[in-house]
Amino acid sequence: MAAASGIRAGAAYVELFVKDSRLVKGLNAASARLKAFGASITALGARIAGLGVTLALPFLGAAKLFADMGSDMLDMSQRTGVAVEALSELRYAAEQSGSGAEDLEKGLRTMSRNIIEAARGSASARRDLARLGLTIDDLTGLSPDQQFELIADRLARIQNPANRAAIAMEIFGRSGANLLPLLSTGAQGIQELRREANGLGLTMSTEDAQAAEEFGDALSSLWRSLKQVVFMVGAALAPTLKQIAEWITRVAANSAAWIDENREVITIIAAVVAGLVGVGAALMILGPIISAVGTAIGLVTFAISAATTAVSLLGAAIGFL
Repeated sequence: MAAASGIRAGAAYVELFVKDSRLVKGLNAASARLKAFGASITALGARIAGLGVTLALPFLGAAKLFADMGSDMLDMSQRTGVAVEALSELRYAAEQSGSGAEDLEKGLRTMSRNIIEAARGSASARRDLARLGLTIDDLTGLSPDQQFELIADRLARIQNPANRAAIAMEIFGRSGANLLPLLSTGAQGIQELRREANGLGLTMSTEDAQAAEEFGDALSSLWRSLKQVVFMVGAALAPTLKQIAEWITRVAANSAAWIDENREVITIIAAVVAGLVGVGAALMILGPIISAVGTAIGLVTFAISAATTAVSLLGAAIGFL
């Protein structure tokens, strides 16, 4: 009994662990299903990551645009002395009138310089203001954007276009000519465009501009750090790459020397290559010809078969008669 039990146990053990047993098949099937499930999870993760990157790109682009525009506006505000809020509105007004931010900045800076010169007693600067019916006292205490509107209002009252353009260029410099369409609308026209910019949500706050400046600085620092990392990787690889480059140079030099010493061999190789090309081209031409001949033979065979059939039928008909 013990021997029989041992035999049965051994048989069960063998059956349990042989390759084709139900347990092994089940384990293999479970393993395959788990591997397939893991692969599907990996593929799903890759698709989700790709979707995340796709969705993140517009946000990154918006952040970069925010940094650039805000930083530019803050820098322009610091150069002109005009608050960011007013400057963003005036920029919109200038662009709507056919000029741009560069003309506006240059015009504002020249205007401020001429007003300062007039305050210091410059006769020519005071004379330019007087042609508009203004004195330095009229401009003192006003913000630069208010000074801009007041001067524009007085320019708009000048009926002669040539005189208006000449005075505009005296006060705003060369940019005065480009700003003239805006200046000719007077204070009321400029204020309407500023309100329009505000209503469209185009007015930028000083806080946003400062945040954009800080974000831009952070991006610049990040970029410099990444470039430094790449530089360090290059520095680490440089010795190895130098050795590889030197080895390739030596191989090239030795190859050139061998070719120079064995020009006949190179000529033979070139001839063989040319021959192979010629043979290939000939075969490409010969192939269709052979196919055409085969087709012609097939047609001849068909004709002979048809003629044979016709003769047979004719003989049968004669015999019948």
